[in-house]
Amino acid sequence: MKLRALTLILIIGLIGLASCKKTPKKIGNDLQPTNSLITVSFNDQQNIEASTFTVPFLSTKNLNYAFIGNMNDPVFGNSNFDFYSQYSLSTSSVNWGEDAVADSIVLNLCYNGYYGDTTDKVLTVRVYEILEEMYADSTYKSNNTLECDATELACHSFVPRPLTAMDSTIDRGVLRINIDNSLAEKFVAHGAFNTNDDFKEFFKGLHLTCDKDAVPASAVSFSLTHSYSYLRVYYHNSTDTLKYDFDVNSSDVRFNHYTHDFSTAIEPIVFNAADNEKLYVQGAAGTRVWVNFPNLQEWASSLEGNVAINDAKLYLTGVDADSTELAMYAPPSKLVVAGARFEADTSYVIIPDQLISADYYGGNYNATDGIVWFRITEYIQNVIKNGVYATSCNGLLIYADQGSLSPHRWAFYGPQCDSTDKRIRLELVYSLIND
Repeated sequence: MKLRALTLILIIGLIGLASCKKTPKKIGNDLQPTNSLITVSFNDQQNIEASTFTVPFLSTKNLNYAFIGNMNDPVFGNSNFDFYSQYSLSTSSVNWGEDAVADSIVLNLCYNGYYGDTTDKVLTVRVYEILEEMYADSTYKSNNTLECDATELACHSFVPRPLTAMDSTIDRGVLRINIDNSLAEKFVAHGAFNTNDDFKEFFKGLHLTCDKDAVPASAVSFSLTHSYSYLRVYYHNSTDTLKYDFDVNSSDVRFNHYTHDFSTAIEPIVFNAADNEKLYVQGAAGTRVWVNFPNLQEWASSLEGNVAINDAKLYLTGVDADSTELAMYAPPSKLVVAGARFEADTSYVIIPDQLISADYYGGNYNATDGIVWFRITEYIQNVIKNGVYATSCNGLLIYADQGSLSPHRWAFYGPQCDSTDKRIRLELVYSLIND
């Protein structure tokens, strides 16, 4: 009897388990049928407004890299790059010794990288002494300049070789500029520098400029704080022949200065126009793009029911370019889209989609198809509901990521492009909620 009872219980249990074995489903799968999802594209001139604007300035204080260069880009025109930098003692103090004589002085700059055409294209750098004080608590922007001595300390022409090591003792490319010995003589004639503050009060720093000319050329970046970058004085005194280095450390004030002349492009960019065939983004305080969707609320109101945005993607398609141009002027690896606030110079508002995750938000340039997309679902839902995303926010700004220290540029098709497949477009997936 016990055996029969145990067998019966086991059989009932197995039947119960079999009856419970079903394919698992996601919660809410049946709440919204797939046929209720509707896709719509906004990609014509009535539904998207877009235009290119210049960037007044960006903060360039104490960036990782300093730029020198001059580019004549057939699409973006001329861009010129220069920088200002303080220098510090490499030791707590320096004493030149008895009967010291300055022999020579050399400026070493450690290459970081380049952008543009470096194939036998010469850049000419000029060096000047800064006369104006720089302050650690001040803000320095890409359009700021400082007073400098008119006397030229160096004029050096070179073909950039950022990927070529100088010799067996220096495993990275270095640019060496011979500085007029008057600067070294000035240092030695002053006598000992007992503190770094004494030195900085005496010597404000160096300004390096690059000549403008007609060749394509490039922008070259240097790591001023690298151990291979320094201002070196060679000297001798009554007892020995010596050298001393002045360095740029992390606390030294330095900033990049950028200028752009878009009028020299083969087809000059049309700025501040509501409708454009092409749109342009450029780092180094170059250009940015404004985008707006003026009919979103009107479109949503025309539908019978409340609109719930399930997915919204903004697609940008790059202007056709040959392999030579793409190799020379590579697009930014990443773009950024943010809420536009034009009444406050270059400020912007972070949109909520950017805070979710990088994979969700997008912005990466795809070299295979030349497309960049952004997911802006929450932004679009907010605009439909409130008319604008935030107070004093009107539309979106698209710009190059890390534009303060990147001269990368990109052109993409705007709402006036003849090809509907290439125009800037907004694709929406939405559902109607009747309640």
